[in-house]
Amino acid sequence: MSGASARICQPKSEKGLGTSYVGRGNESESMHEHDFDQEHVQTSTEDLLDLNEVMQAFGVSEWTNLGPTESTQTNHLSLLAEIQGERYVLRERPEGLIGEDLSHRYDFQNYLRQAGIPIPALRLTPEGEPVVAVGEDSFELQQWAEGEPFSTSDARSLDWVAFAGTMLGRIHQSSRQYRGHEHRWPSDAHMGSMVNNWLNLARIKADEHEIQAISAALANWVEQWEAVLPAAMMSIGSGRALPEFHIHGDYHALNLRFGEFAVTAVTGFEASRWEKRIFEVAYALFSFSALTWQPGESLTRPLVKRGLEPERARRFLEAYSEFCPPVSGEAALLADSLMIIAPVASINGPLEDLFFAQEGPDEALIDDVLERIAWAASLPAWLLRVRRSLAEMWG
Repeated sequence: MSGASARICQPKSEKGLGTSYVGRGNESESMHEHDFDQEHVQTSTEDLLDLNEVMQAFGVSEWTNLGPTESTQTNHLSLLAEIQGERYVLRERPEGLIGEDLSHRYDFQNYLRQAGIPIPALRLTPEGEPVVAVGEDSFELQQWAEGEPFSTSDARSLDWVAFAGTMLGRIHQSSRQYRGHEHRWPSDAHMGSMVNNWLNLARIKADEHEIQAISAALANWVEQWEAVLPAAMMSIGSGRALPEFHIHGDYHALNLRFGEFAVTAVTGFEASRWEKRIFEVAYALFSFSALTWQPGESLTRPLVKRGLEPERARRFLEAYSEFCPPVSGEAALLADSLMIIAPVASINGPLEDLFFAQEGPDEALIDDVLERIAWAASLPAWLLRVRRSLAEMWG
């Protein structure tokens, strides 16, 4: 699910920056310890961005370039910098939907930060702005997120799953009191339209794939979801008084850092918007109990052979419910909300390479791809079987 926040609302744009970024300030020797993807490195002078110009716009004249962050995507700047003994991440600001007012991101995060949510602060310009524009690009300078990244194989991961549930509950509890502008996405970016857009893309990928076995498996996956989604959407639509407020929008392991007793940092608010909270509960539950997260791995694989891992699901929902229990009838709709978000989470997770890799899989990896598609295709039937159990876990 690397880079999922940039794709959460719509199929991924193929537009990249086409630019490499080279700092000319005080570069530490650690810069040379990071390997760049040579395919994306441009050497012509006109393609180089003077990072000092960006830093000066933030009012910073002296800084140390510590090189790309570990999570750097090849087409986005994400650079670790030291300023007066403190670490920051200089990054290109992820853009939102066309015409979206991005001020909500900053207002909402400031509110949550004041409410005690550990969101790394943005360094402001001398004019008090959280973003700097240089040419066509915009940049943010955010404090380094302290804490450990999530790892499914870590002995503490069960506790971390509970910490994640607690933090989401705290965010939602605070969000219900937020009195800022209601930041709503347009109708074509609502959950129903979103999942249909992704399934349409999957149908195209299935028709175009050159390996017949993968093409057939992917087409079957689409058919499995198309068979159950109308009923799931009707169930959610008929739900009474389901809580709605501003959500994080991309709450998964890569956007959290962990300490001994709690989540220590929350990032990745680019998809924040006004939404039914049950969708975010389902998305986060899926992320922490259906997927495997290993630092350094390029692919997010399924955690278990079928569905969600029960203990992780229980720990997450119990911790979340301490702050945000379900309203009457809401827990019974958890399986339906999972039906709606699972195709999107699967495409941006276990099936990511099928949709975004530049080249198809090697023949030796075809069986692995087919296993992952089969896992994703089994989810609708599995969710129908465990509907009552999921409701009991939350309720």
